[in-house]
Amino acid sequence: MSVAVNLERFAGAMPQAPPGGVTVARVNVFDSRAWIAYRRDEDQGRLRHRHGIEPILGLDVLDTLMDLPLGLPVPVDALSAADRGRLRRLPAGAVLWSAATVTRRVAPPVTPTLAMVRSADWMGGLRAASRFAVYCPRMVIVAALPPDSAAALSQASFYGIGVAVHRDGRPEVVLAPESVADRQPTPAWWWFTEVVHRAAGLSGS
Repeated sequence: MSVAVNLERFAGAMPQAPPGGVTVARVNVFDSRAWIAYRRDEDQGRLRHRHGIEPILGLDVLDTLMDLPLGLPVPVDALSAADRGRLRRLPAGAVLWSAATVTRRVAPPVTPTLAMVRSADWMGGLRAASRFAVYCPRMVIVAALPPDSAAALSQASFYGIGVAVHRDGRPEVVLAPESVADRQPTPAWWWFTEVVHRAAGLSGS
């Protein structure tokens, strides 16, 4: 069984997994390599494929997009010249223009549900997993716990990081990850979803 399939089954069995299961993608970001479990937005997938919309990675553009309600027209005159310029540079289909309004059609393409870091080094794994704290729950997967397992699990729990140990060829949870409470989408979070979208090979073209 491949690593991707193994981790996909593992993440899909977690309590926070959405109905219908998840998919995983290996992502290199924040000087770390992680497997990200995510749920794809099928409507966004169809929109982006139809119009060939590539991942949108400019934080300034995402900030402007987040100020527009999804699917509702906004008077063009209500936008600053800078915002109008950023929206004009988006690929066709991302927003819909009329003579007097603009309507946002794009939204975050995926919802990350779990970041999984496989590591042979306990502290290195915790540091890498910590970098995903504001985006989704985190899990470090190790071959074995450090000798003082109680102290190690207490340390991981302090940072809200879950722990799984490889047993019989698959990860087994020994500490559940802390959920991301009251997460409010931000331009940075949307950017992260675009990075996962790109890594998963879900781009529009």
